[in-house]
Amino acid sequence: MQDRKTVLILGAGRSSSSLIEEMIQRAPAGGWQVVVGDLDGDLAQRKCGGRPHARAFTLHSNDIAGRDAEIASADLVISMVPAFLHPQVAAAAIASGVPVLTPSYLSPEMLALDAAAKEKGVLVLNELGLDPGIDHLSAVKMMSDVRASGGRITEFESYCGGLVAPESDTNPWHYKVSWNPRNVVLAGQGGSATFRDGGRNRMVPPHRAFQGARRVEVEGMVFEGYPNRDSLAYAELYDLPGVDTLIRGTLRGEGFCGAWNVLVMLGCVRDDARLVWPEGTSWSTWMRTFLPAETKSMPLPDAVQHVSGCTTEDLAPLEWLGLFDDGSGPDRLSGTPAEVLQDLIERKWKLEPEDRDMIVMWHRLRYEQNGQTFETIATLRMEGRDNQFTAMSDTVGFPLVLAAEVMLKDGFGRTGVEAPFAAVYQEKLLPGLAAMGIRFVEATHSIA
Repeated sequence: MQDRKTVLILGAGRSSSSLIEEMIQRAPAGGWQVVVGDLDGDLAQRKCGGRPHARAFTLHSNDIAGRDAEIASADLVISMVPAFLHPQVAAAAIASGVPVLTPSYLSPEMLALDAAAKEKGVLVLNELGLDPGIDHLSAVKMMSDVRASGGRITEFESYCGGLVAPESDTNPWHYKVSWNPRNVVLAGQGGSATFRDGGRNRMVPPHRAFQGARRVEVEGMVFEGYPNRDSLAYAELYDLPGVDTLIRGTLRGEGFCGAWNVLVMLGCVRDDARLVWPEGTSWSTWMRTFLPAETKSMPLPDAVQHVSGCTTEDLAPLEWLGLFDDGSGPDRLSGTPAEVLQDLIERKWKLEPEDRDMIVMWHRLRYEQNGQTFETIATLRMEGRDNQFTAMSDTVGFPLVLAAEVMLKDGFGRTGVEAPFAAVYQEKLLPGLAAMGIRFVEATHSIA
């Protein structure tokens, strides 16, 4: 089949499993071949599984020419590498006239490639995973429906979280790692969160990101939501000028934010300082690193509570992690606090072979229509199939699969570097997502 098209997937990590599997399964009917490259060539090979419509190769970090040759020979590139590498991949693809898909936020470096992409007639579509991705598609569809019926939107909130399925929830954090653990540790440190709340613009700096979490209930389960990144930018992207409330955030299990806030306040998640601890350092001694000298005579939990102002309930998850232990300590004795803590949570929050993860997304849309005020709540809850084909992997991968199918056939009729806010993306992708089990439950009620 010389006319068979080639889909190049760069990156075979946790979030790529469902994408790779689904693309390979659809390859015979779609008329394409799937090529998977990763720094770990054996991992890429395992995910291809020796099937006739798939090929794996080792993506050497110092072989830029080899990578770019693979890009040039492809008909579509799906970039699943770390986000800071997307612009390099996209630049090479644009130069060869090859379209690109990524699940990551549209960065200034990617946006700088817009003119070149348009000149080449190429679409570089970003923010097409779960969050960002499905959140945009579903939210914009909700807003479009309200506007079409004559409603005026006054408030919008959206929260999403990668969590653990109830039957696999075995720790007081109500959390296990189903995606990049480094991103989990560094959550909230990407800059101050800006949002609009009750008619006022607000800013929450990173050290207060986990304070004052919002209670969110989905299907009888209680979660905590905290604002994330720059929500104010979405006033323009979602066409919400003058909206009273606009918040986008992250969901965690009940009690998570209070306990994690202690680690943030003490500095245990900082990644901007490298330290060395002596051989034999225990976890309790490691924790003393972040406490002032005048607390050295106090029991460690009391000292932590004294410095952070946390509650007794907030201490229990820290104790479960082993951070107060005298008899055990970190394996890594040189590095940043974030690196040391990441080692610990990867072990303690490990998604075991029998475990399943869960994603939860929650939208709240308030609007005025015909002199009345209404509120729509839309929820999505989805559990993973196992610890490889997780809910996170499915919801990141499936939108990319559907977009790849469109781009390999008729396309979206758009060029340049963008995110999926145009109506054509909802029209072409949401029905397919629903068919794959990704559908929201909506309920609307009037506000007295």
